Amino acid sequence: MNIPLDAGATEAAEKRRYRRIQLRQPIQFQSTNCALERGALSCDLGEGGVRVDMYEFVPLNAELTLQIHLALERVIEYVGRVVWIRKFPFADRYQAGLEFSGDKTFLAAKRQLHDLVEVL
Repeated sequence: MNIPLDAGATEAAEKRRYRRIQLRQPIQFQSTNCALERGALSCDLGEGGVRVDMYEFVPLNAELTLQIHLALERVIEYVGRVVWIRKFPFADRYQAGLEFSGDKTFLAAKRQLHDLVEVL
């Protein structure tokens, strides 16, 4: 029996429009207004967004270009906006939720991601 430890976890799950899968894969990201590139690790992924673990603080509403490594030679690129960020207690790490935003590559990447989520 699954009992949520946090009432907020249930509310977040009920608000989601897309199914999510657990996926621990590397992500490269950079701010849309900065050439500095960083890395992160995905936690879960859905058609509408991704939750990531990272060592850098990124402010709310920041837009990031994300390259998500789904397989050895399969990388999809998205633009995502930070919709929430939390600091891990007693660590210099953060967890953030990014919502994918639509650009010209969005629909093709979303189709690939939909296929992946449905298979897993």
